[in-house]
Amino acid sequence: MQQRPKKPSFWITNLSPMNVTLADLAFNIKAFTSANLLDTRHHSYTLEQLIKSQESGSLFKKRDKIIVRKVSPEPPVEIIKPITMDTAIPSRSHSIIEIKEENYDELKISDDEYLNEMDQEELTNKETK
Repeated sequence: MQQRPKKPSFWITNLSPMNVTLADLAFNIKAFTSANLLDTRHHSYTLEQLIKSQESGSLFKKRDKIIVRKVSPEPPVEIIKPITMDTAIPSRSHSIIEIKEENYDELKISDDEYLNEMDQEELTNKETK
């Protein structure tokens, strides 16, 4: 098998928490992202344009926010978590918290008893006023 010839690349990375505009290249790079400016699918810059910008243009002026990379950034590694397919909703096998069911006698009161109690309280409140 023949290896593909390596495409030229010109990677820049925005280290700033803000979006940065490169005026001479008419390019806006988002915060904390990298971009290959020689990628022909997205950009149409020549290497001469980029080198000129790096020497005296907006890449030079904003070198505190934008850095030129010699190596392309590595793609993020995806962490694959195992999924159990036989459960409807994944849950823990053991609960961390122990749940106690407590019954209070004060709360065991019927609706009729509660209404009678409230009526008695209203009567005593009216009498005291």
